[in-house]
Amino acid sequence: MQILHTERLRLRWFRESDAGFVRRLLNEPSWIANIGDRQIHSDDDALDYIRGRLLANYWRQGFGFWAVERHEDGALIGMCGLTQRDSLPDPDVGYALLPAYWGRGYAREGAAACLAYAREVLGLRTLRAITAPHNLASQRVLLDIGLVPADPPRVRGEEGESCAFVWHATTAEPDDAGQIDALIGRFFAAFGNRGGALPTLAALPHACLPEARIQRCDAAGALTLDLHGFITPRAELLASGRLCEFEEHETAARTDLAEGLAQRWSQYRKRGVLDGVPFEAEGRKAFQLVRTARGWKIAALAWQDLA
Repeated sequence: MQILHTERLRLRWFRESDAGFVRRLLNEPSWIANIGDRQIHSDDDALDYIRGRLLANYWRQGFGFWAVERHEDGALIGMCGLTQRDSLPDPDVGYALLPAYWGRGYAREGAAACLAYAREVLGLRTLRAITAPHNLASQRVLLDIGLVPADPPRVRGEEGESCAFVWHATTAEPDDAGQIDALIGRFFAAFGNRGGALPTLAALPHACLPEARIQRCDAAGALTLDLHGFITPRAELLASGRLCEFEEHETAARTDLAEGLAQRWSQYRKRGVLDGVPFEAEGRKAFQLVRTARGWKIAALAWQDLA
């Protein structure tokens, strides 16, 4: 799945076919010195790493470390993205490029895009980063994109003591109703590709509980899907070019709140071009939401398209 486009770069999910590149990157002396030895000694080890660490995080967290490609020639030059570490209270941004591509501003460009993605697509209000104390170049990148030294400035990371940085949203945090409004807005926006926009379906696991269930109701009955079954065919449809100029938005909504539980009743309209044929439709969605330690999450969704 494509995640981000910048002026010079594309960020996408890693694929199993990237195993050779991952083996090479994780065995660079700079990776081992600044990040740590992941014991990736073969393409098979790299494939296990892609499956168990990279792809698994995409589905578990709704974000992760993504492959970085250059627009100009399609060269795969490194990884950049976001992750949630057990050692940190909030997600953090990280990056690593092959040394041949250092000094051209690619790390800064990719990391800045990831910060914007964290803020606008994921709705995060805090983002962290850690670097090896001797990695001054990486620390300059973090300062340049808007992070500041954290308090405390040193933390115990996976490979020992690290310098810590943080970014905080400057606006006041909305109340529960406002947080739910923003979450549902991001959900509807995830499918849009109007005007060449990149859909943000890959972020939906972040908006939902891992065990969330989605149910489509129509004249033929009800079809219940997990997140993988819901996201994958829609991402493929949008990526194939069959569905273009698509957008979907609420036209009316009501939220019922009861402590850490909520029900959102939505009416919506959608429009697009499917297989060359323009269409418009409307429907209803019912969201069940719960407040977690990491904010409001969608626990279940049922929807029904109308004529």
